Amino acid sequence: MSYLFSCGVCCGLLSIWGSIQLFFMGICYHFEVVTLLEDVEEEEYEDYDDFIRKTTANYKKVAVNCWVASVIYVILIGVSYWCIRKAKKSMKIEALKLEDDEYVCTPKPPQRKKPSKVK
Repeated sequence: MSYLFSCGVCCGLLSIWGSIQLFFMGICYHFEVVTLLEDVEEEEYEDYDDFIRKTTANYKKVAVNCWVASVIYVILIGVSYWCIRKAKKSMKIEALKLEDDEYVCTPKPPQRKKPSKVK
């Protein structure tokens, strides 16, 4: 197996997991799930209304950030898929070369040796 194939599969699986997780986290932030409050709260508030306003705005910002990151992971899924296809194509070409008797049995020209520089 080639490194391109292995890397494509690994990155593809991680990208699938990341895109799903970030998509659902974005939904949770959009609906202002209280469990995630510590991730969006500001340090200073003037009063209760200021707290509600800033917290709501921060929930929306974090939700959008999660969805943007999820889209980036979806793009990486496409790149991983491209890597896997390219690796499979090259593995198929190598397999066809090995099945070809003329390619395997034809003697290769001798490699030139580089002249050694001895002092």
